[in-house]
Amino acid sequence: MPTILTERTIEDATTVASRLHAAFSQVLDLPSIRDRRAATLATELGVGRMTCQRLMKLARTSSNPLPAEPRLLAELPGVNGLRQFLEAVVKSGSSRKQLTSAFAAVDAFEAFLRDISLSQSSFASALLLHDQASDPDRLRERRAALFDAASAVTGQSAEATISMMAIRPSQQEAFNIEQIAVRGYAGMRASGSAMPIRLPMNMAYSDYRNVTSHEAAREPHSLIESFCTRPLPTIDTRIIKAKNLAHIINPEHIPTGEPFDCFASQHTQWNIKDMGRLQAIWLYIDYPTCYGVFDLHVHRSIDSGNIASGDCHLWGTSLLAPPEDLWMTRFADQIRFRELGPGIDQTASTAYSRHQELTDHMFRQHGWEASEFTGYRCEMELPVWRSGLCIVLEER
Repeated sequence: MPTILTERTIEDATTVASRLHAAFSQVLDLPSIRDRRAATLATELGVGRMTCQRLMKLARTSSNPLPAEPRLLAELPGVNGLRQFLEAVVKSGSSRKQLTSAFAAVDAFEAFLRDISLSQSSFASALLLHDQASDPDRLRERRAALFDAASAVTGQSAEATISMMAIRPSQQEAFNIEQIAVRGYAGMRASGSAMPIRLPMNMAYSDYRNVTSHEAAREPHSLIESFCTRPLPTIDTRIIKAKNLAHIINPEHIPTGEPFDCFASQHTQWNIKDMGRLQAIWLYIDYPTCYGVFDLHVHRSIDSGNIASGDCHLWGTSLLAPPEDLWMTRFADQIRFRELGPGIDQTASTAYSRHQELTDHMFRQHGWEASEFTGYRCEMELPVWRSGLCIVLEER
């Protein structure tokens, strides 16, 4: 079973590597060793040539002011090889006192491996897995491979999946929360045999599949035609479990593989008695997408009582996963989360050139004053297909 290295282990390994680097750089700078080739040094000291070759890496990097990386512990000879080399240096005429720091550094290396219960080779394997799991370029490569595979399997993909939402206290007596939401895709592609495109709407304070008619007043979805490709995609009017839950977009007039944009909006009133201490609000990645962006604009009267944070999670069977359960579904490869500030001045996005224009349309269409809201954004390049970008509001 692969060993997962902790951050503490990496910190300890860095300390040990730095100590070895400093001590053996001094040893390799001794007059009897300096400027020797590995083959010559092996013959003169009577130690293995490979041991000398691996130690020569320290001579080449001895002038490097940067601290040694944990990887050095995998590249240097093992504990026995290092001790054998030092004993050979003593036999060649150097005093043991000159090598005190080097012997102590080897002892620290041995103690480190003993503490983590790994051999040097096992540590090297675990370190490789750690590097692969934490290197942003490698993580992106994995998500790119998943995007390609999922696009081929589903016959669908998008340049950008966009979701934005604004919530405020309701101005109607029968409700306490009012919400406008926009959902759509830029550069969506679909093969001729692919399923129609589904445009669901996020809900801020309730699972929109299970909410009753007494809790919400949903207006029908409407295409935002000025942000949709023409000819407009066809709307399938079938009802899926309940009215006004999602648009079904049939791209029958779009040539196979041609990119098209489609966006829809919805206005909803909510009557939620218990909003809870934590609220997780989601953008689900229904289709393979190059970029996912989820913006939540919170009215200042709500924002003042909450702290916002972002995450990326496995999409579970519940469309409103309790935030207290999120600890067991979190992806290690995380999204970017940031505060957009009041209004919409900071809402432009490289993922979709009309993002700020679309945000402005969302507020103007309903006559809401954008300056009264604070925005938050979750975004991720090549988000994991079937994951959820999540903004959590937690009461202060």
